[in-house]
Amino acid sequence: MGKNVRILIVEDEFVTLDLLRDYLEESGYEVSGDAMSAEEAIAILEKGETDFAMLDINIRGKENGIWIAEQINKKYRIPFIFLTALSDSGTVKTAARTNPYGYLVKPFKQADIFTTIEVALNNYNESKTGLRTADSGKKTSDMQISDAIFIKNKDVFKKILIKDIQYIEAFKNYLELYFVDSRQIIRSTLADFQKALPQDHFIQTHRSFIVNINFLERVGNDFVGIGNTEVPISRGFKESVLKLLKMYS
Repeated sequence: MGKNVRILIVEDEFVTLDLLRDYLEESGYEVSGDAMSAEEAIAILEKGETDFAMLDINIRGKENGIWIAEQINKKYRIPFIFLTALSDSGTVKTAARTNPYGYLVKPFKQADIFTTIEVALNNYNESKTGLRTADSGKKTSDMQISDAIFIKNKDVFKKILIKDIQYIEAFKNYLELYFVDSRQIIRSTLADFQKALPQDHFIQTHRSFIVNINFLERVGNDFVGIGNTEVPISRGFKESVLKLLKMYS
């Protein structure tokens, strides 16, 4: 289910660019494109095939990496980190205002890259469940409304489309996400994960279950049917579930 995380590299030094590309591919990531200018970076982002961006702050040209980060926040809504050597305090403060998910300081090793990306993606996932806050202390609500999440699979994070989730079953601090032909276990509470779901498509039927109404095929007295599965409806949630569905007798 899903694809390996696709990463955009924005770096204007050939040697560093090639090194990053090799390290990423060896670590199991995909490179969606590489850019040496802001214009090239935006052109790649416009294709909609990038899940994560690595931005050199001090690229040459009219616009720098901070400007690209601002465009990502406004339009593309994907996580990003900054690549940086030693910069003046003013540049660092300006970069921080874009709320990056991490920094990778040059020179770096392959292990540094993997660790930085893994932590950034984990923080991005947490932001979708309302756990990460911006520097102002307010929740980054604009990052919570998204069509995908990233789930760790061995040593990489894979992109999962929220609309493909049929239903969710909770087991204490773990959730099992069910899809048409697969399932995925993640660590989260049901209450936290529910904050990342569009409320007009996902409804809670039981203290341990949330369903995607787009997959509902039938409704019984104490269950809703999705394929061959009967997801329970508890008495406490039944009234709210029926109100959201158009029922005719």
